[in-house]
Amino acid sequence: MAMQTNLAKKDKITIAVLLFAALIFMVVWFLIKPTVSSIITTSDKIEQAELKQTEYKNKIMYLSSAEAIYGKVVDDLNVSTEMFYNIMDSAEIDRMVTSYVLKSGLFAENLKIVMPIEAVDEKPYVYSDLAAEDSGKSTSSSDSKKDKDSGTADTLLTPYNTARNKSKSTEPSGVQCVELTLVVTGTEKACQTFLDDISTKPAVRITGFEWGKVAPLEVYNEETGRTEAVDSGKVRLTISFNLYMADVADYDVVSE
Repeated sequence: MAMQTNLAKKDKITIAVLLFAALIFMVVWFLIKPTVSSIITTSDKIEQAELKQTEYKNKIMYLSSAEAIYGKVVDDLNVSTEMFYNIMDSAEIDRMVTSYVLKSGLFAENLKIVMPIEAVDEKPYVYSDLAAEDSGKSTSSSDSKKDKDSGTADTLLTPYNTARNKSKSTEPSGVQCVELTLVVTGTEKACQTFLDDISTKPAVRITGFEWGKVAPLEVYNEETGRTEAVDSGKVRLTISFNLYMADVADYDVVSE
């Protein structure tokens, strides 16, 4: 027996509309929504990939700049240390100085060597620009302004320049200072030439010198039959000086 309802035509239309709407919702929910979600996910992945690509481009750009900066730092290090002597022990220093004295036509009477225990904390010459605090500040601000006005490479240089300008000690350099006191004898001209020459060496710093007399020679005079004191024509020169040594790694080889 067929089931009969007492629904009016208007109610039947309303129910049909609701059922159709529900059907549409189900179709959208199960078919279209996954596609939309997939599109959104894909867009997010594309955006993330673009951000990652930008990040990699920046890294490549900074890497190129960093290589240039590394080269500059290595050049600065080489220039600032190329004048120093290689690390030597006291015997090697003795041989080097004695040989140098003999080649200068002098005689080495005495050589006192005080070897370093650690890196030197050297103070600048009191009348030098480096010793002037105002000059140091001016240089620092000038370098800082240059970094701000330049591009990426100079931006990366800022920490390097800042650390270099703020450095107040030579200890981190690893440079060692040997204190020497040398006594030589020879003609006054030869001694003066030796003193002038040693003062021009960039890895040597004269801290003091003193002229002295050499005892006259005792010469037998056959005519008088007596021993006479004769001027030897020589003087004695005592020089105190520092000799600087450094053992710097070959960073050019490291960077290759």
